[in-house]
Amino acid sequence: MAEEKHRGTWRLGRAIVWARLLIIAAWIAGAALATAQLPSGLGSEEAELGSLLPRSSQALAVEQRSLQTFGFPLISRSMVVAQKRGGFDAAEGAAALRYIARTDKGHSELKAVPFAAEGRPLAGGQIGDTLLVYLYVAPSAEDAVGMSEEFAAGLRRATAANTAHITGSVPAAAAESNLVEEDLIWVEIATVVVVVGILLAYYRSLAIPLLCLAGVGLSYLVADRLLGLVAERFGLVIPEEVQPVIIALLFGVLTDYLVFFVSGFRARLRRGSSTVEAASAVTGELLPVVSTAALMIAGATMTLTLAGVDFLSAFGPAMAISVLVAAVVSLTFVPACLALLGRFVFWPQRSQAEEEGPAAGPESKARGRIVGLGARHPVMVILICLVALLAAASGLRGLELGNPIIRGLPTTTQTRQGFDEATQALGPGVVGPTMVVVEGEGVGEDQGALASLQEGIETQPGIASVLGPAQRLGQAPAGVFVATGGGAARFLVVLEADPDGPVAPEILERLESRLPELLERSGLQGASFGVTGDTSIGHELTEDTWHAGLKVAPAAIAVLLILLFALLRSWTAPLYLVGSSLLVVAAALGLTVYVFQGLLGYNELAFFVPVATAILMLALGADYNVFLVSRIWREAERRDLREAVRTAGSRASSAIAVAGLILALSFAAVWLIPIAAFRELAFAMFVGLMLDTWVARPLLVPALVSLFGRDPGQESANSSDDDLRVSPRPWRESL
Repeated sequence: MAEEKHRGTWRLGRAIVWARLLIIAAWIAGAALATAQLPSGLGSEEAELGSLLPRSSQALAVEQRSLQTFGFPLISRSMVVAQKRGGFDAAEGAAALRYIARTDKGHSELKAVPFAAEGRPLAGGQIGDTLLVYLYVAPSAEDAVGMSEEFAAGLRRATAANTAHITGSVPAAAAESNLVEEDLIWVEIATVVVVVGILLAYYRSLAIPLLCLAGVGLSYLVADRLLGLVAERFGLVIPEEVQPVIIALLFGVLTDYLVFFVSGFRARLRRGSSTVEAASAVTGELLPVVSTAALMIAGATMTLTLAGVDFLSAFGPAMAISVLVAAVVSLTFVPACLALLGRFVFWPQRSQAEEEGPAAGPESKARGRIVGLGARHPVMVILICLVALLAAASGLRGLELGNPIIRGLPTTTQTRQGFDEATQALGPGVVGPTMVVVEGEGVGEDQGALASLQEGIETQPGIASVLGPAQRLGQAPAGVFVATGGGAARFLVVLEADPDGPVAPEILERLESRLPELLERSGLQGASFGVTGDTSIGHELTEDTWHAGLKVAPAAIAVLLILLFALLRSWTAPLYLVGSSLLVVAAALGLTVYVFQGLLGYNELAFFVPVATAILMLALGADYNVFLVSRIWREAERRDLREAVRTAGSRASSAIAVAGLILALSFAAVWLIPIAAFRELAFAMFVGLMLDTWVARPLLVPALVSLFGRDPGQESANSSDDDLRVSPRPWRESL
């Protein structure tokens, strides 16, 4: 028997099965103890907006220095948009000013500055049908969003406005967190329904879906508390937005491993093995495979810690710990339960004729023909797959990245409604204005030069309006534009474009390139300047993420290549296996661009979607590669390579197809969270996993194995002279 060749892993598998009662009890007790004693790592509320900032930001430095110099912020990230059909009259405008004055006196942590159409400060009189009030909430305030909502309700009563919505990046971050918390239960329910439904249909067993849910539950509880321990120890903040991805990953990965365990367990029972022998053998066989696969996923995802954004970096350890816990559960709890339940695990369908699943006969033969096509005509199949995947990947040419935190919210939220109302009435730039700070000796003393500079900025392309030293900004304190001592001045610049869209950074780049000339023309030569605001910070965030991706991707590829070589002991196989995964990643992201930026009209994809998708897809694709190629090489121990590809590939493709479908639908369930970034990630992962499962594994990889499956000099001493024979030695030695 094949198991006799792998005594070390077989002994370990036998030990796990022997201690099955102890292992099951230990997992249950450990999960309960961890839940009671350790902090939760998922769902941290500390990470909302701060996690979406680059670690090193010139724009943030400009903003902080401006606050120290002037003593009062000019950029607001919370605002109220009030509207009244027919417009506010003079009395209502005066009522708004009185309400704002009372608020300033009654709240030491809240200041409000009204702002009317076309960049004009509110000063009474007819102000149109839209009133925008910038809110400045002290950092010490415990509930900034609640304070803003209270102000909006009071303003609505004071002015008889029809609506008064809060908007801005701070309320948007809170709204996003609330949506994740509210809709996470639906993601969990949908994922459970998908997993249970597919496992029931595939195995026609009640016990197997229940075993899967038990394993996922244990994995989630333990992973959550381990993450809490790591976060507490190393000061890591894991945002709540990571939780849906972790749930999808846990369900998908653990179900993957469960499918392979159960399929192998059933096959051995049919060959006459006892329950203990079957459980021991399948554990010994899969132990190096599952361990290597889990290490590949964990190693690849940990490279995300190289990213320059805390939000993105948090994905790395969260996914790595979750996958490793799921792997340990799969290698201990699952075989222990299989050994304990025995044949009852397949109740009520105890005997199936087909080794790889209930779908016997024609479907199995059809899979064999599809896989065999790659073995018989590898060059043709490779070319067809390359053309199809490269055509899908061509969408990457139009990829735009951004951080549409407000536009990414559903239109039913008040934050998005306030943004839409302000955009329609006042232009999109008022929701995220930019600040230009000019510093130099005596800068603030030359009012004529400052007025000339303000006029020059306002005439630049893409600039809607500018507020500066020539104006008094509503209720703001004196000296808001010119610092005490005259060493600095600042301007509030409203763009014509959406501050979080792809056009706004281009406008600011042109403005920054023109500022030295504008300073000189205004008589302020020698003065320095800085630009800050949501647009500048968002652009830095996108650029940092893109450059981090250029570091993360090679690191992840290197991890996968090293681990694949360690398992397969082949120089060529890791190269073409990782190469096929890269093609699938590019195709998935290209299709995502076509659908969201083309078909649905999005301006850009969320900045973290391509990097997170690429790392996850590379890792999960390598996971399936390990199962497929190891099965083919084991089969090649006793038959011709092409026949081994057809036979083993068709058998493995059945389990891979089921596992891949479950994993893809688990990520697709994240679509139920009505936030654009999550839907982009859900679509990209679903499409990528389906391409990986239904194109790469049954067609491209078998063709590549047939074409490049043997390294020179890799034949064993007792191999035949047949050119299509592959040495089993690398697989045996890896175990």
